[in-house]
Amino acid sequence: MNNKIFAVVKDKFVALRKKWGFKNKYDMAELAQKAGLPVEYWESCPAKLAGFLDSHDDPRFITVNRDLPAHEQAWFIARQIAFCAQRRRCNSSALDRPWKWEMFNAAPERLQQKISAMDIEHRAHRLMLLFSTGDEYRAFISANPKRLWSHTLSDNVVLYHLSMLRVKLWFSKFCREIVTVAFPVS
Repeated sequence: MNNKIFAVVKDKFVALRKKWGFKNKYDMAELAQKAGLPVEYWESCPAKLAGFLDSHDDPRFITVNRDLPAHEQAWFIARQIAFCAQRRRCNSSALDRPWKWEMFNAAPERLQQKISAMDIEHRAHRLMLLFSTGDEYRAFISANPKRLWSHTLSDNVVLYHLSMLRVKLWFSKFCREIVTVAFPVS
């Protein structure tokens, strides 16, 4: 019964999309091109390798395994764009204030890596949602259904970690000033 309802709803949405002409202006490869990272497809790539990003300080291209399914190619491109955006210090929903970037820079290495990984995944998921085709996004979600919900609270988790770090740094600075005033160096 539910499958029939979902099929009818999907048909109605597809009809509305075609009627009103809703279509993504760019696909993921074109978005990468606009971001200054042209996509090159690698013919003889090992099956386990999804691709790679140019290793220069300012990457120039993304290489993708041609044998991957379309949704995996789009996901890989989205992750590389998100990585470059974070490296260039572009704001995201998690890191969107100057104090958050300051706390991110002051964080211990482990916390920095955790926040960075969460932010990159969150950015990539949003890119998939906004710029992948409907078929790619549906295949992406059906390949791993947990992906749909795994990034919904990541910006709140990042905010929690950065706020706690801010309080710790403020408290240590405050205690240092008290000690300096109470025990002056003679």
